[in-house]
Amino acid sequence: MGALTPSRRAVTVNTMTATLERPAFTERLFTRGLRDTTIRWIVIVAATLIAFHSTWLQLIDEIRASTTGGYVLIVPPLVAVVALGVTRRRRNELPIHDRQTDIITSVLLLLIALAIKALLMPRYATNYQAMHLDVLAAWVFVCGACVALFGLRVTAAYWEAWMMLFLSSPIVYRIVLVELGGTKFVAGAVTLVLAASAIGLAVRRNRWRGFRYGTATFVVGLVVLVVIDRRWPDAPIAVDQYVPALVSTVTVGSGAYLWTFRGLAPRTLPRNPVSASQAARGALCVSVAALLAAFVPLPDQRLTPVSVGPPYSGSTTQIVPPGWVQLSSVDYDWPRAYFRQNSVLRRQMIRAEEPNPEWDRLLRPRTIAVQTLQVRRVGSFAVYPSESMYELGKSRVSPKEYVDLGRGVTAEYFTVVDDKLLLTWSMLSFVWTRSEDVAQRVSLLTVDNHEFDAPFPQPEPNTVANVRTLMRVLLRGNGTVEDTDPEFKDRSMLIDVGRELVEAQWQGA
Repeated sequence: MGALTPSRRAVTVNTMTATLERPAFTERLFTRGLRDTTIRWIVIVAATLIAFHSTWLQLIDEIRASTTGGYVLIVPPLVAVVALGVTRRRRNELPIHDRQTDIITSVLLLLIALAIKALLMPRYATNYQAMHLDVLAAWVFVCGACVALFGLRVTAAYWEAWMMLFLSSPIVYRIVLVELGGTKFVAGAVTLVLAASAIGLAVRRNRWRGFRYGTATFVVGLVVLVVIDRRWPDAPIAVDQYVPALVSTVTVGSGAYLWTFRGLAPRTLPRNPVSASQAARGALCVSVAALLAAFVPLPDQRLTPVSVGPPYSGSTTQIVPPGWVQLSSVDYDWPRAYFRQNSVLRRQMIRAEEPNPEWDRLLRPRTIAVQTLQVRRVGSFAVYPSESMYELGKSRVSPKEYVDLGRGVTAEYFTVVDDKLLLTWSMLSFVWTRSEDVAQRVSLLTVDNHEFDAPFPQPEPNTVANVRTLMRVLLRGNGTVEDTDPEFKDRSMLIDVGRELVEAQWQGA
């Protein structure tokens, strides 16, 4: 072959130079893309923290109160693990998108999040902690923000992560927890299912691979959970929820990553079709929605004030006040699924020794059901209020009133029109702490049927009936479950007996 001409030599040198410079260009492009993605996620996370700051503070308070709602804070890291796994599987995608569709979809999702927090949550004020619709609103907000900053096609590519995020809502978590027994061990096991699902979806190249690593995650976490349950049985419920899930996720996830890539995984993520200028305009829309959501307060649950009661006597039975005699006493075991395994519910039926004409014109001695629900953590009462312990069905509940029973005890009073029993019943309920590990909710219940064999509503919450009631409220509003014109027939009697009952416990102590 002859010598290269100057023109050919120049082409060869330029080609070699371009070949040498290509890795540097790719590295700069990768660094720029990573920095751009990081900035966008910082905007999304900051906007979500600001928009739902009251929700995150409420969840932290629930963790301190040892309720089951604190598991929500571990869901975002698990979903992030799923998103990382999906990112490594994305390749050969066409960089096309319709920006108008992105904006319309993102605005619609942000408006839905605002509507859930501002319009839907007040309808379920009493069941706020049990349902935590603000958490659902937060996830919808994050989805809308991702569409605004990354585009609809990119956001939809992570459908597995979104599916896990929405299916782990608090109301679903609590229903599963109650049906499985409601213990600390069950709470940890249900959270482990979320961790195993996250790892299974993240490492999935085929169904068998995802099942294998997901099962390994659950087994490792279950071993840690058993050790915690045996060695530290009095640990807060957050320990059972967080520690096994985190240990198993980090252990199995790291092992799967190193086994697959033997080091730093190659970047396979396609370039984001949404430009920086378009993302900036989307961030402005997200910021406005975040500020609007931040000014929407959480609903007022109108919780029963917690009072300090007399020293604990070692018994759940309430001392019967003078002028009353106990007819029977019965215990219920179902509250263990709602308030943990050490809870006790006892109903005492008491009857007046002498009739009172102010309470019954036919001079029949009145009967009252005295119910005592005893738990270890007083915060559990906020999750399941007193009226949620009954199958209300098509019943209508009156607004609550607060009355003073003396000794610093404040009680709530309300009536219920029960179409199933064809009667109206009234309840006076107060909450007090008897020691550091004993809290009681004492409820006095009467019915407008004064016969000796009159039926009393039984404390038996029904999940199906309660869900049906929630759907009625969703579709038809609170008017279907509220008694706007109540008759407070036994108000004075319950207040008098409530004061006597409180004084009897103090005198007995």
